[in-house]
Amino acid sequence: MFLKLNSISKVFDQTKKETLQGISLDVEEGEFVCIVGPSGCGKSTLLNLVAGLDTPTEGEILLEGKKVTGPGADRVVMFQESALYPWLNVMENVMFGLDAAGYAKAEQKQIAEKYLRMVQLWHYRDYPIHQISGGMKQRTALARALALDSKLLLMDEPFSALDKQTINILRAELEEIWEKTKKTILYVTHSVEEAIYFADRVVVLAENPGQIKEIISVDLPRPRDIEDAAFTVLRKRILDQVSQSARKSAAEEFDSQEVEQA
Repeated sequence: MFLKLNSISKVFDQTKKETLQGISLDVEEGEFVCIVGPSGCGKSTLLNLVAGLDTPTEGEILLEGKKVTGPGADRVVMFQESALYPWLNVMENVMFGLDAAGYAKAEQKQIAEKYLRMVQLWHYRDYPIHQISGGMKQRTALARALALDSKLLLMDEPFSALDKQTINILRAELEEIWEKTKKTILYVTHSVEEAIYFADRVVVLAENPGQIKEIISVDLPRPRDIEDAAFTVLRKRILDQVSQSARKSAAEEFDSQEVEQA
């Protein structure tokens, strides 16, 4: 198994709250897996644990049989914010990680060109970061992540801060890039539509604490049409699951406040 999560639980010391409980998940190499769920269910926490940015309270995470104990070059994270270096131009941002990894300058340029062309930014390679749009910044961040050629790409709501038109363009581009590279991707999103558009499987998390409610295989042909009847049916099914968890969480929060006031 490429990526294996064995009974992962997470309790934060500050709040003593169990954010995740008993998460077990297997991900095959080359698979595109999306994680959805109500706000506060631990989606981003789970991604951070796989990235090695935090450690589970219980359980273990294995990548190609090796235990994840911290950040590593075999995993790259792409966040909601592009996190680019404003003092570097587009190409220099893509080359930055390659330079840190010890690549020769000529090889850095060659790799950066490959991925900037892939995300359709080659003609903007010399632009300062402050002169490009939000969508272009995310493309630059994607090119930087792909250039490092990690085994696993972790994406935390990378398009959620963008306008709908830009989101649609970037979804189509990411789908095409994934088809070309067959990169293993673990993708957190609050958008059920986006999850179905991308995923081989959708992991639905429930809240309080975060647990896997259901894992749904998406057997729709690619590229996917969000107006297709089968797409719409699946979207409603997953939305119902997420909404049930959100309503349950809200009711529990209301009940707990009443108890405290009493």
